[in-house]
Amino acid sequence: MTASTLNGTRILIVEDNFVVADALRFMLTGYGGIVTAIVPNRELALAALATDPVEVAILDINLNGTSVVPLAEELRARAVPFVFLTGYGDEAVLPEHLRASPRFDKPVEVELLVRCLLEVTRRS
Repeated sequence: MTASTLNGTRILIVEDNFVVADALRFMLTGYGGIVTAIVPNRELALAALATDPVEVAILDINLNGTSVVPLAEELRARAVPFVFLTGYGDEAVLPEHLRASPRFDKPVEVELLVRCLLEVTRRS
């Protein structure tokens, strides 16, 4: 671990593969993050946000064949920063207006992800 710590940053993980999501939770809590919820779809993400606000979200682009884009747009409207995490290397899976958002390929290098989470939360 380096000096990059999340210092209690509240994080929502939207990932349909529980093994991947739980590994992320483990890594992020090791860096001082607080994972408020792990959810597999947009509906549960919105419910989680209604009960427990977050500072940043990590979004799998493809949730069991359903695009996460509507959730990303909802988070944008709420001014909640997010990063994409995907098993698809092609940025064409995202609409043009979201392609500038941070995107990481699975498996993710946790130190890079932590730095990015810190950066996007500072900007908001």
